Order: sequence, then C-alpha cells, then structure tokens
Amino acid sequence: MFEEINVIRGTEIHRRTRFDPGSQLRTLMSEGPMSILGVEDCPEPRTAWLVTGYEEIRQVLGSDKFSAKLLWGGTAAGFTWPGFLTQYDPPEHTRLRRMVVSPFAVRRMEKFRSRIEQVIESALDDIEAIGGPVDFVPHFGWAVATTVTCDFLGIPRDDQADLSRALHASRAEKSGKKRVAAGNKYMTYIEQVVARTRRDPGDDMFGVVVQENGDEITDAELKGVAAFIMGAGGDQMARFLAAGAWLMAENADQFAVLRDTPEAVPDWLDEVVRYLTTDEKLTPRIAMEDVRIGDCVIKEGDTVTCSLLAANRQHFPGPEDRFDITRARPAHVAFGHGIHHCLGRPLAELVFRTAIPALTHRFPTLKLAEPDREIKLGHPPFDVEALLLDW
Repeated sequence: MFEEINVIRGTEIHRRTRFDPGSQLRTLMSEGPMSILGVEDCPEPRTAWLVTGYEEIRQVLGSDKFSAKLLWGGTAAGFTWPGFLTQYDPPEHTRLRRMVVSPFAVRRMEKFRSRIEQVIESALDDIEAIGGPVDFVPHFGWAVATTVTCDFLGIPRDDQADLSRALHASRAEKSGKKRVAAGNKYMTYIEQVVARTRRDPGDDMFGVVVQENGDEITDAELKGVAAFIMGAGGDQMARFLAAGAWLMAENADQFAVLRDTPEAVPDWLDEVVRYLTTDEKLTPRIAMEDVRIGDCVIKEGDTVTCSLLAANRQHFPGPEDRFDITRARPAHVAFGHGIHHCLGRPLAELVFRTAIPALTHRFPTLKLAEPDREIKLGHPPFDVEALLLDW
C-alpha cells in the first residue's frame, strides 16, 4: 500500500545550515538561471536541469509542455498516486482540482478563522504553562499545524495524536521497514475516515467534497487528497511555523514593528514566506516536447527541477540574504505557480497571519535558549529538528 518513493533531485544542493541557500546552490545561482545537473543513466539518457531564475520557473510551471507525473526509479513511468494533485496532468488534474477546491474558498476560511485562533491560543497557553526553555517544533509547529489540518479535514481530536505520530514516523524513522509500517498505518486510518464520511458527511473538508461531488470522486481519490493535504500541507505548515519562530527570535526588532505598528507592514507575510521558502524545490517536471526556457532548449524527455528557494532569493531589489519585514510585497513563488499552485494556500496563509502576530504578542522577548548551539536541519533540507526558545 505504501512504498518509499525518491523523486526529488538536488537534495544536497538545497541543504541549508541556516536560512540562506547553501554554497552549492549559491554557485549555481551565480552561473545563470538554468544549470545542467547531469545526464541520467536510463534506457534513453536524458538531461536533468535545475532552474534557479524567477521568470524561468514561472515559464516552466505555467507551460503545458511539461508533465508533473511522478518519476519512478529514475524513469518517467507516468505513475500517479490517486488523489495526489501534484502528480496529475490535465484533464485529470482539472477535473479533480475542481472537485476539491471548494472547501478552500475565502468564505469558508473565514468561518474557520475562530477555530484556528483557538488552536493557536491553546498551543501558546501550553507553552507558557511549561515555561522556558521550550522546544517550539513539537509544541508550536506540529501542535498548531496538525490540529488545524486535522480539524479542517474532520479528523476527531482523540485520533489526531496517533495520526500525527504515524505521519511523522513515515518521514523520520531511520529504518525503511518502520517508515513503510508507519505509512501503512497512516493510510489505513485515512481510508477509515473516507468510509465514515461516505456514510455521514459533515461540514468539514471531507464532508463538503462528498456532498458536492458524490460519486464523481472515487474513494481512492478522496483518500489520496486527504493523505496529500495532511501529509504535505500539515508538514509544510509545521515546518514554516517552527522556522518562523526561529526567524522571530533572531529578528526581534523587526517583529516588534509587526507587534506594535501592524498597519505599517501590511505585506509582512509575503516577506516572511519569501525569505523562509520552507518548500525549497518542486518534484521534477518532464518535458513532453522540445521547449525553449530562457536561452536554453529543453529536449523532450529531459527533467527540470525548479528551485523555489533560489528564485525567491534573487527576484527582488537588494542583497539576496537580507530579511526585511517592511519590504513592499515582494514577488515570490513560495506557493508555486500555474495549475499546480498550492491548493492549501488560503488555509496556510490564514494560519500564518494568525500565529506569528500571536507569538509576537505572547512572547515579545522570544530568544534562542542556547544561542551558541547549532540548530540541526534534517530532511527535507529545512526541517528544523529541535528549536529551544526562551523568553
């Protein structure tokens, strides 16, 4: 049911020790917007490209000449996990996205706002009760992200802790067998939720999709959509919240502006999202025909990996490593671009806009508990393993 898939190239290139791109990626960024990573060893050798230019990435992601279908074992097998939207091409992608986009509408997000505020305040209450120093990865990042995402999906609170542990273990366990076992447990539970929702759909995301689309969406697709949103969305949200707390601790003066004069920085979230870019790159796209991107010709069958981190650090005025919360709405591709633009962006942004200001008000003196100790980043490259903060 659940097997490990390695589809992302350039993991080492995107590895960071702090917020900024590492030396390998910086070198590639300085050499131009398009780089050749090598030629794949497969029956029909093809070139693997890395795109670091902002406009070039938008061109790739906005083109219908590239396929998003999953790479399997180094070959373009055209395999797609049911419901995993990032692996679909039109017209299947168009059909499925149309059916699942409704729960993310602005009016529905507004109805969900009060619940998000309650989740965040509860997490901050728990942190305050524990007393510093506190590891903000589980107590802020995962606590907020998994609860919000599970509530949005309609997963009962009593089940959320076990589901979150299974999801995390499917990514973090060192043993391959344990990762697969955790993944199977996670997918089995999602399957049970789908069956329960079919019988009695509520007003959560599952219920809305079932009520509005009925038999048009299959159980396999519904299960995949839920697993994808929980797995990708919850994971990304947790990663961003932990990184955001870290960024706040190291830039207290800038976040004080957000706390004391929020009207002065209306676009602050775009700068935080751009600067952090916690989802550094996208899975490779496959050229379905020869296509020119910038000054380069991508041959049919070539693979193209888009570095969102590189693009977000280059496409704005000023030094690429400077964080400026007062920057006027910087352009960025942190949520992707084109038809695969992040489905959960409205939910993620609502959480971020609520959580970061709440953090600045609750803990205005937030700081690193051990400033001289290295903060370890795991896999994916910007996955903060532990973040001890005090106030």
